[in-house]
Amino acid sequence: MYKHYSWVMVTALSAPALLLLSACSDGGSGIGAQQVDVGEPLTRAVSSAGGKDYFPGFRPVSSVSVDSAPKGSGSAFTGSVFPAGGRENLSFYGFNSSGTQWRIDTNPSCVGTVLTSVNGEPSIVILDSDARTDGKGPVSVTVATAFAVDDGEKLWGPTEVPGPSTGGLIFANTPKGLTAEKAPGTVLDADTGSVVEVDAGVAVYEHHGTVLFDSGVVLTAVDAGSGEALWSTGEMSRPPGADPDARPVFRGQYGPSSGGVVILEWATASGAGVPVAYDLLTGENLVQVPGEPAGIAKVDDASGVTLLPAQQANGAYTLTAVHPGKGLLWRQEFRDLEVTAVGGVAVYARINGAAARIDLESGAVLESGQFVLPEAVLADGSAIFASRESSAGYVLAKPEPTPAP
Repeated sequence: MYKHYSWVMVTALSAPALLLLSACSDGGSGIGAQQVDVGEPLTRAVSSAGGKDYFPGFRPVSSVSVDSAPKGSGSAFTGSVFPAGGRENLSFYGFNSSGTQWRIDTNPSCVGTVLTSVNGEPSIVILDSDARTDGKGPVSVTVATAFAVDDGEKLWGPTEVPGPSTGGLIFANTPKGLTAEKAPGTVLDADTGSVVEVDAGVAVYEHHGTVLFDSGVVLTAVDAGSGEALWSTGEMSRPPGADPDARPVFRGQYGPSSGGVVILEWATASGAGVPVAYDLLTGENLVQVPGEPAGIAKVDDASGVTLLPAQQANGAYTLTAVHPGKGLLWRQEFRDLEVTAVGGVAVYARINGAAARIDLESGAVLESGQFVLPEAVLADGSAIFASRESSAGYVLAKPEPTPAP
């Protein structure tokens, strides 16, 4: 009988971060990240903050200093502040152009978060452990707790996990959880936080309650809440151009999350194969994705659109926009390409040496020039930029009203 599972991927970690994560171990209960008073204002009002340098269409309203690159979800950005000045805890904040919305404290010896959806509500899962704050001594307990991104309300947990996320709500013990090889892990149901027990192989991908398992023979997508098997690669047809002996494998070439779209490569043991984007919920073949990945996928949670950057054999870059229910929306080719953010019905990228805004629905380049690009954009069009005055700071900006025709 299928039950629930889930995961989270860790990439590009520094040596100190690896040491912190290695402190995460299996354990019991009685701990968990907690919402606390915000304390001193994390966000501060600004008058201009170099607004003329930022991409047109935004009005800077406040500044914020956090130690991690902010991520956008729901109505808020999230970022963390490391212990300093006598503070022992690691603090996670939710903030937007209206100010700081919440603060959640956790043990700094077990760093890890996952952005997910709990019963349709944008949420953040934060790890905690019983490690000593000085980094000395063993760790016996690691737990995960989910909070609403909008207001910091606790939604479920703490639930015991064996270690950090290896991608989505899949958690594995270290050091195996930090390698390319997937170790058997604990998957959590996004809606309830309960452990999913599925005998379908190793969990290799999870997004908002749908989990992909690899048995070594077939890949099976499972609904974490009901335990229902949604589809299997054993039922799929081989795509055009694939070797007769090829079988679909999951490699995670586009990073820890490609949203409701999963990329499988039809490959043989001896060589590269044909990468295809599939609908994670239905297994429907959406589009082939030629070329080599040229960055992680960018996902617009509000619309469900996934953006896949790739470089072709001729050196050109392509950006493919895929929707799990609609298939291929568009594909554009550029001389060079780096996508920085997606949100508010637009894609922000550096293309052919210039900062550009691209229409999310059509792929048309709407505006370009020598501007600072946003780091992340919310569904309401609010954006966050790297500060022009501080290497550790960011600027929050509201979208300018669109002039009436």
